[in-house]
Amino acid sequence: MPLHYYLTILFIMIGFYLLFSLKPRRKIKSIHLKDHHITVIIPARNEALRIHPLLDSLKPYKNDVEIIIVDDHSEDDTGSLASSYGYHVVVPKERPKGWKGKPWALDQGVSKSKGDIIVFLDADTVLLKHGLEKIVSVFLETKTPFSIQPYHQMKTSVERLSVFFNVLVVMAANTYTLFKNKLTPRAFFGPTQVMSKQDYLDFATDPSVTSQVLEDIYLGKSFLKNGKRIRSIIGKNIVSFRMYPEGFKDMLLGFGKNFANGAIAIGPIQAILLSLWISAPYASINILLTSLLTQGDILIPAFIYFVFGIQLYLFSRQIGNFNISIIFFYPLHAVFFLYVFIYSFFRIYIFKNNSWKGRKV
Repeated sequence: MPLHYYLTILFIMIGFYLLFSLKPRRKIKSIHLKDHHITVIIPARNEALRIHPLLDSLKPYKNDVEIIIVDDHSEDDTGSLASSYGYHVVVPKERPKGWKGKPWALDQGVSKSKGDIIVFLDADTVLLKHGLEKIVSVFLETKTPFSIQPYHQMKTSVERLSVFFNVLVVMAANTYTLFKNKLTPRAFFGPTQVMSKQDYLDFATDPSVTSQVLEDIYLGKSFLKNGKRIRSIIGKNIVSFRMYPEGFKDMLLGFGKNFANGAIAIGPIQAILLSLWISAPYASINILLTSLLTQGDILIPAFIYFVFGIQLYLFSRQIGNFNISIIFFYPLHAVFFLYVFIYSFFRIYIFKNNSWKGRKV
């Protein structure tokens, strides 16, 4: 068997190492939210078309927790919509020099909060049944900063092209590896975070965090640098989101913004492991195509191709509502991933043109 066959199998095995124990939390202790002082903070900029599901999912908690929506100078009806639900709407003061938009919005929400426990939710998230109770309960197990990557709910085939982005985000967390109990979690997911108010004030307002587009990654780094342990889990059965329902263009800009910046922020060892794993689909495709074109033995190339497809499906079904067709058609997803990454690299680092929601980032 040729050397590149063995290398491709090795790249696939790295994936099993990185997500060896990937599964959602099953047993979560029941709690009463009224027994704790909790503030939920939602930063929102031009989210009028997307924030409805979250606002609806928060209705059962209106009398149990403080809910603050930070309307980050939206150009649509985000603020008035949130007010119509009876939630407290905060409009940030003028953003200081050196601060990025989201970190400043979060800071402005915290400055108005009364709770000892802060739950940050992105505007495109949705709490599932008893979701907030589950989130706070997991936090209270250790009271260390805690983040969740929401379960990705998608409705179109275009949205499902995002499978590699979804899987890589979870891989980068270092949370589900073969040696998860011996390794320090590295990534701190942005869409859902929980921490004590004091931990936020001590670590999240550092310039190394507030000046970053991907403040979640650098917040995790800030915690770790100062000896503060972090935890992260996937959000299946707890919290979900639909990331880019507007279609291809928003996916291109959104994923591009995150990954072109995030690729240089996760650390060398993780970057190498992730790079080797993401090489596996391209190597598998190449092996199969070469065998077909040269009319060589197709058994082993087909086996390698489908082993990777099955692996990708097993991972992705825990992270989002991806379907079994991924096993056969993952080359389409691989092409999309490569296109987004190359496009974003040139847009951000060559042409210096990177904006999101009408604001340069």
